[in-house]
Amino acid sequence: MTTAANQRIRPAAKFFLEGDKKFFVKGVTYGPFKPDVEGNYLGRPEQVEADLALMRQAGLNVVRIYHAPPPWFLDRCTNAGMRVLVTLPWEKHIEFLRERSIRKQIAEAVRETVSKYAGHPSILGYLVGNEISSTMARWLGARRVIEFVEELIRIGRAIDPDALFSYATYPPTEYLLPQNADFCCFNVYLHNQRDFEGYLLRLQNLTGEHPLILGEFGMDTIRHSQEEQAEMLGWHVDSVVKCGLAGTIFFTWTDEWFTGGQEITDWAFGIVTRDRRPKKAFYILEEKLGRNNSILPHRPLPKAPFVSVIVCSYNGGPTLASCLDSLGKLNYPEYEVILVDDGSTDDTSYIAAQFPSVRYIHQSNQGLSHARNTGAATARGEVFAYTDSDCMVDPDWLYYLIGTLVGGDYAGVGGPNVTPPAKNWIQACVAGAPGGPSHVLLTDVVAEHIPGCNMAFYRWAFEGVGGFDTEYRKAGDDVDFCWRIQQAGWVVAFSPTAIVWHYRRFTLRAFFKQQNGYGEAESLLRFKHLIFFGPTGTAKWRGQIYGTPRFSWFINRPVIYHGMFGEGFFQSIYPAPQSDVAGYLSSIEWFALTIFLFGLGIFLPALRIVPYLMLGGTLCVALSYMVRASIEPKFDTAGARLLVMFLAFVQPLVRGFSRYFTWLHFKRTPASVIRAHEHLPDRSRFAGSLSRRVFWNEQGRDRHYLLGAIFELLDEEGWRYSTDSGWNEWDIQIYGNFWWSIALQTVTEYHGGSKCLTRVRLRNRFVTTTIIFNLIALSLLIYRQLNIAHVDLWVLVPYLLFLLFLWTRARLLKSRVAELVDLAAHRAGLQRVTRRGKVVGGESTPRIEVPQIADEVSPHVPE
Repeated sequence: MTTAANQRIRPAAKFFLEGDKKFFVKGVTYGPFKPDVEGNYLGRPEQVEADLALMRQAGLNVVRIYHAPPPWFLDRCTNAGMRVLVTLPWEKHIEFLRERSIRKQIAEAVRETVSKYAGHPSILGYLVGNEISSTMARWLGARRVIEFVEELIRIGRAIDPDALFSYATYPPTEYLLPQNADFCCFNVYLHNQRDFEGYLLRLQNLTGEHPLILGEFGMDTIRHSQEEQAEMLGWHVDSVVKCGLAGTIFFTWTDEWFTGGQEITDWAFGIVTRDRRPKKAFYILEEKLGRNNSILPHRPLPKAPFVSVIVCSYNGGPTLASCLDSLGKLNYPEYEVILVDDGSTDDTSYIAAQFPSVRYIHQSNQGLSHARNTGAATARGEVFAYTDSDCMVDPDWLYYLIGTLVGGDYAGVGGPNVTPPAKNWIQACVAGAPGGPSHVLLTDVVAEHIPGCNMAFYRWAFEGVGGFDTEYRKAGDDVDFCWRIQQAGWVVAFSPTAIVWHYRRFTLRAFFKQQNGYGEAESLLRFKHLIFFGPTGTAKWRGQIYGTPRFSWFINRPVIYHGMFGEGFFQSIYPAPQSDVAGYLSSIEWFALTIFLFGLGIFLPALRIVPYLMLGGTLCVALSYMVRASIEPKFDTAGARLLVMFLAFVQPLVRGFSRYFTWLHFKRTPASVIRAHEHLPDRSRFAGSLSRRVFWNEQGRDRHYLLGAIFELLDEEGWRYSTDSGWNEWDIQIYGNFWWSIALQTVTEYHGGSKCLTRVRLRNRFVTTTIIFNLIALSLLIYRQLNIAHVDLWVLVPYLLFLLFLWTRARLLKSRVAELVDLAAHRAGLQRVTRRGKVVGGESTPRIEVPQIADEVSPHVPE
C-alpha cells in the first residue's frame, strides 16, 4: 500500500508535488547489468540493497531503469525510500509503424508491464520509449511517431492512472513531445555550462506547462578526470535549479554496464566505480543535493532586493483569501504585500482584515491601472511585483522572478500564468479556448509582453515610463506598459518557472465578458501604438505567442530542422509565426463580408458559392484549433472538443465587435463639442486656408509651445484624440464625427535668433464606417446598372447627395479644428501669418517673407 511517507507524485505546472510539498527529482540511472538466468538485468538483491543505501546517502531519491524489474527490486526500493522510473523497452530501431502486428506487439508489451506493477508505491512513472533515432523519426514522420507515443501513454494511463507517463527524447529529436505526457524528459549531454543553461531555457519554453526533467546527464572518467566529472556535476545541479527544472537524473550509478549483449569496459560514467567505491563526484552530489527526499536544493540568489508585491482587486472576494494566503508562504527573504481595493462592493475589506500583515488600501473605483499606480505610490520596495486577486502564486514565485531579474541587464521580468485544474468540463473548455492572457517571447529569455498578473519591474523603470496609463481601466495596461518599457530602450526578461495559478473565467458568459474587455483594450492600444496592429485591429506581435498549443498540423505547421540527411545533433523545432491567413479568416471583418455576400447572393446567383467558401475557411480555422487544443484528459471528450471549436469561432467575433464598438463610442468627439465655436479675439480671426496655418513668433516659441496649448484645449473641451507614439507621421489625431477624423502635423522653421515660423497642416482622414457605407452604396449602384438595359443616371443622385453630405461634414470638422488651433496659437503667444506674409494679431503688422507652398489637396476631401 501507499504510505503517507511514500505517496504518489503528481505534476503541478512546472513542478512535481508529494502531497502539498514539492518533490524534486534527484535521480540516477541503474543498470542494465549482465542478466542472470531469469533474465534480470538489475543484479543481485544484496548488491541492490547496498547500492540503494549508498544512493540515499548521496541524497538521491529516484532510480531510472531500462528493463522491467523483478518484484523484489521494487519492494527494496520502497523500503529504501527510493522511487522507480521505468523505461519500457521495445524495438525502436526498426520501422515499427509499418506493420500493424509490430505496433500491436509494442502496445501489448506496454500494457503487460504496466499491469504487472500497477499501484506499487515505489513506481514514480513510466517512460514509454527512449531516444527514437532522428533518421527513423524523419523516415516515419514526426507526426505519426508522436501520435503513436501518445497512444502508448493512453494505454498505460488507463491501467495505472496514478502513475506518471512520458517519453525520453534527446536533442536530435527535441520535437518528439507527446502532448498528453505528464512531464517532459530530455537526455542531454552538454559540457559547457553557458550552452547548457541556454538550452535548458529553450526546453522550458518548448515544454510549456509540463514539468521538465533531464533523463540522462554525465561524464566519462576514462576520457576525463574525476575532478572534471565532479566539477561538471556540481555546476549541473546549480544550473538545473537556476533554470527551474523539476529534477535531473545522472548517468550512471556505477561504471558497471552491460548493453548490446556485451559488457562495456571502455566507458566509465558512474559516480561510483565497479566495486562501488565513491568517486569525487559522489561527495559533490552529497553536498549539493542534501538528504531530504522532497526538498528543492535552492542556491542563494546573487542579490535579493526588497520587493513590494501589489495585488489589485475589484470584487475579487471569491479567490482573494487563497491569493493572500499563497503570498504569505513565499520562499523569499524580504517582501511586503499591498492590497489595493478598487472600490469593491463585496467582502474584500473583511477578507483583507483576516491578513494583518497585508497593507490594505481602499480607493473609489477608478480602474486597474489607477489601482496599480496607487499601490506603487505607497510601496517601499526596490522592485514592484504585480499579481491579481484571482491568482495564487507558487511558493518559489519571487525566488525565480527575482533570480532572473538580477541575473541580467533587465528592467522587468514576468512569468507564465497557469490554469488550475478544472472542476467541470465547461471550465476545462474555457481554459483550452483561445484568447486567454499569455506571454509573448522574442527569445527564450527576452519577452515582448508579459501578463499583468505575473510581472515585476524595478522602481526606476516604473518611474521612468510614468507608471501605468490610467486610460486602461480593465485590460491592456500591461501591454502598453511593456511596449513603453521597450520603446525606452530597456529589456523585459522571462522566467518560465515563476508561476502563478490564474483562475480562468468559470462560465461561458464570464469568458465572453473577458473577451469583450480585451477587445476594448485592443481598441485603446491601437490608437496609441498603431505600428503594432494590423489592418483588422489585432496585435502584430514580433515574438512567439505562448500559452496556446504550439504543435499544429493543420494551420501554422511547425518547421523542423533535421540537419544534413536528417543527422543533425540539435534538430530544433520552429513554430510558424502567427498566420495572417488564419487571422483574416477568423476576423469579424471577414465574417461581416461573408454576411454581406450572402445578402448580395440573393440578387446575384453567380456569387452564392463565394460566401459558403468564405464561411468554410472560417470554420477550418476553428476546426484546426479544436484538433490541437490542450484539454485536461479527464474532460477531453467529443463534446468538449466541439465546444472549444465553437469558442474558437466566436471568440474573435466578440473581441472584434468590442474593438469597433469601443472605437465608435470612445474615439468620437461629442457632437456638442464640435458644434461649439471658439471665442477668438478679433485680431486673431482670419478666414484663410483650413488645411494650413502659419504662425510667427520672435521670442523662441516654436511648435512645442503650440502643441502644448492644443493639448490643453483638447482636454478642456472634451475632444477625443491620440498622440504620436513615435511611429506616426502626425503629431495628433483628432477624432471627430462618425465619418471623419483630423490628422494634425506641425513643423517649425528657425529664422535666426529667436525668430520661429511654425506651420500646421490639417488633413481629413476616413473613418472605417465611411469606407463601409461607400462600399455598400457602390455595390448597390453596380448591381442596379447590371440589371437594367440602359444607363440610369438618376440613381446616382442619392449617392452624390451622400458624397456632398460627407464633404460638408469633413469641412465643418476641419473648420472647427482650425479654430481650435488658432486659439491655441493665441494662448501660446504665436501670431497668425496670412498668405501674403502679413502678421495678424501683433502690436504692429510687419510683412514676413513666407515661402509660398501650394496647399496639398486632401486625398479624401477637395478644398
